[in-house]
Amino acid sequence: MTTNTTKHAHRRLTPGTLVVSHEDGEPGRIVQVCTFRRNGIDAWSYLVQTAYGEEVWEVGELFVPEQG
Repeated sequence: MTTNTTKHAHRRLTPGTLVVSHEDGEPGRIVQVCTFRRNGIDAWSYLVQTAYGEEVWEVGELFVPEQG
């Protein structure tokens, strides 16, 4: 069962957070929120710094790898 906190955890990532693209496995780091959802708090997309430059990734296109 997925809780609301887990389900929406990627909507409030902070700059510097390591993320990986679901589409091609490319890693990157959050620079800033690019667009916000209607509530003005949660992110719709992020500006992500990758090895190829800055890209805009939607929340559903990324995941945060487990640190450990």
